[in-house]
Amino acid sequence: MNEHPDTQALAQARAQLQREIAERHAVEARYQAQMAQLRAEQVRLRELAEMSSEWFWEMDEELRFSKVYGGGLLVSSSSTDVESPLGKRRWELPITNVAPEKWTEHRQMLETRQPFKDFVYQIHSPLTGQLHWCSISGKPIFENGKFKGYHGMGVDITERKRVEMRVEFLAYHDALTGLPNRALLQDRMQQAIAQAERAQDGLALAFIDLDNFKRINDSLGHAAGDALLREIATRLKGCVRESDTVSRQSGDEFIVVLSGVDGVQRCIPTLDKIMRTLQEPMHFEGKEISASASIGVAFYPQDGTTFDELRKKADLAMYRSKDTGRNAYYFYDEAMNNDAEEHLLLRNGLRLAIERGELVLHYQPQMDIRSGRMVGVEALLRWQSPTFGLVEPGRFIPVAEDSGLIVPIGAWVLEQACRQARAWQDDGLPALTVAVNLSAVQFRRDDVEATVDQALERSGLPPHCLELELTESILLQDVEQVLALVQRLRQRGMHFSIDDFGTGYSSLAYLKRLDIDKLKIDRSFVHDLDQTADAAAIVEAIVEMAHKLGLRTIAEGVESPELLDRLRDIGCDEAQGYLHARPMPAQDFSRYLHAHFHNSARAAQPA
Repeated sequence: MNEHPDTQALAQARAQLQREIAERHAVEARYQAQMAQLRAEQVRLRELAEMSSEWFWEMDEELRFSKVYGGGLLVSSSSTDVESPLGKRRWELPITNVAPEKWTEHRQMLETRQPFKDFVYQIHSPLTGQLHWCSISGKPIFENGKFKGYHGMGVDITERKRVEMRVEFLAYHDALTGLPNRALLQDRMQQAIAQAERAQDGLALAFIDLDNFKRINDSLGHAAGDALLREIATRLKGCVRESDTVSRQSGDEFIVVLSGVDGVQRCIPTLDKIMRTLQEPMHFEGKEISASASIGVAFYPQDGTTFDELRKKADLAMYRSKDTGRNAYYFYDEAMNNDAEEHLLLRNGLRLAIERGELVLHYQPQMDIRSGRMVGVEALLRWQSPTFGLVEPGRFIPVAEDSGLIVPIGAWVLEQACRQARAWQDDGLPALTVAVNLSAVQFRRDDVEATVDQALERSGLPPHCLELELTESILLQDVEQVLALVQRLRQRGMHFSIDDFGTGYSSLAYLKRLDIDKLKIDRSFVHDLDQTADAAAIVEAIVEMAHKLGLRTIAEGVESPELLDRLRDIGCDEAQGYLHARPMPAQDFSRYLHAHFHNSARAAQPA
């Protein structure tokens, strides 16, 4: 008996319906599995976010927080918690350290629905009870062209800010005494001069140099010398007013700027007080130490109208005090210019030094602290004068810079160093980076780029084997010009470092923009590394900051295994100093190189 066609059609329809139901169940199962996986992923991401210093947030169309999670600055993301940001606008939170113009700019960006990045502020965290630095970024949300709010992320940058502020402070203050350094003194001096102009008044600059300080260092040690310098700084501040400035320049040299002083008579009481106070004995480890000082004074505006003029003339007056027996003060007068004869003789001698072959280069190795390998060499200038003997750079370089002679001298140094480095390579020695210091005066000339290119071309030295050391004072010039020049030379393959880092301008803003490879930690910090907590803090801060910026660090003046071990513990990358080798002429250094690499190769051979 044949089945009725309607029955067959009904059976087929039922079978099709069952298949569709089964497929729907399968799709639903896959959907539920995917949703479960998504929820698990969201939980995992939220947990990861909560363990990091970053957090994520969302705002609704009224710019009120609707979601906040992660981070660690928040005790709760519940809208019922009084500390919660939910339901509040950003400017309703306990935020500080934002300038009014920055708030205005930020709110304008929100109101015009623009994305923003790195809005920095401080906020009090109920969780830690402390102020934290934060940086947030965000983007607007649009659905079908309609603004729905913002979403974004934030990060706790407190530690980074602390390092930056510490380095920034140390950039403008002397590490040992906490007094303003030369960079800050110049700024204070400009303010004092501007104030004197407005008030039609004067000011005095007193240059103070301690007498026989080296004898104290040599007999009692550097710890006693440092203690004396700190005590001197305290006593000097006690002799002047809040409106005056006391600065440590270097070593045992101090400068005091006295405002509202228009002549000798108004200056004498303060100078007498300084002389008496400095001579009062101090005690260190059971020993009594007494000090005196030679002081030179110059007045604004009669002796000069700039910091450099007044400092130079006060310096001349100070030397007059030393020449007449020390422990006295002298006021500058024009006759003291006659005492600058040596300066003139040095300048005239330098003019002929190159052509007479009196200038020589000494070389000192730069070593990788971890491996002990030699990674570079610094070329150091010396002057073998027939009149003055072997003249150290600290004596004649300032004269060369004042006279402009540093430009031809610097070009000679650059070419000779490149030639020597190439000669070592041709002699079969491994290629080393040779470091050459560039003066700020050279950077003020338009031909420094051509000078570098010419030295490389004539010597045949590959550009990647040349490192140019810049002083921080270069950053006080046309910054954009310097940055552009460094960038062009970097594109050729040359390396750059900042010499004596921490003793000059040290602008973090410019440091981030300068495309450099290395920071050279000044020897004064290295020398005091195991003597003072401040020196250790400086070195540690510089190394940490450098590594965060992707830079290497090299310490100058490493003279003992203990210092090397300390630098290794801190994480410093390279070292240079008497511990490894003193600076030596090229011929002696060639023998040193052959011996070093021969010993290194022998040590690397299997036993």
